[in-house]
Amino acid sequence: MYPWHPSVKIIKFENSIFAIYKPCGILSQPNKPGVCKQGIMQAPYNFDREAYETKEGWVYLLNRLDSPTSGIIILCTDYEISKQIKTAFKEHHVNKIYYALVKGRFPTQQLLWQDRLLIQKQNNKIRTKCASNAGIISKTTVSLLKNYTINGENLSLVQLHPHTGRSHQLRVQCAHHNFPILGDKTYGNFNCNHRLKAHRLFLHAQHVDFSLPTGLSFNATCDPEEWELTQSVAL
Repeated sequence: MYPWHPSVKIIKFENSIFAIYKPCGILSQPNKPGVCKQGIMQAPYNFDREAYETKEGWVYLLNRLDSPTSGIIILCTDYEISKQIKTAFKEHHVNKIYYALVKGRFPTQQLLWQDRLLIQKQNNKIRTKCASNAGIISKTTVSLLKNYTINGENLSLVQLHPHTGRSHQLRVQCAHHNFPILGDKTYGNFNCNHRLKAHRLFLHAQHVDFSLPTGLSFNATCDPEEWELTQSVAL
């Protein structure tokens, strides 16, 4: 058996490919070599191979989520297949869908956000911002799923489809367009987070699918099971 973190759930295993559910607060990989108790696997992580070393063999980590973000992570036990999937992620040939609960009343029409994002490192932490004359063009399609009013605060559940993959892209674009993600402690609306007692980031990687040149295809879906939005957002 693979040494998964106790809170990790296996959504799907097919053709040596794992799709797992990572909860909020768990790390995709350790921040330094060794075994991390809060990592998705309780096994040493090799930064050169980008893989966990287990008794069953290498398990290659193919995408990452920030610690506060929940949802799907893809791993693979086959080296050749893992290389192909990694290339698909790098070349943006992987279809990814996120759900986010944002402050504000989102319009009913689908929007395409195109912003220049500038990524900087401050005190060993990544910080991203929108810049009109610098940075790299980043694109996200946003669709409304449902509107809520909770404790007098207008909120919207939206679907985010990123066409690019910049660090903190979704969080920064939502904040830049005046729909900050609830619970975001870096880019969010801190007064709203406090009023609604939002102690987690309401951003969830809900769906992943891809097809490789070899003909192999894979898809996985994981709805945000812990979001009881109509009752309370104080998780």
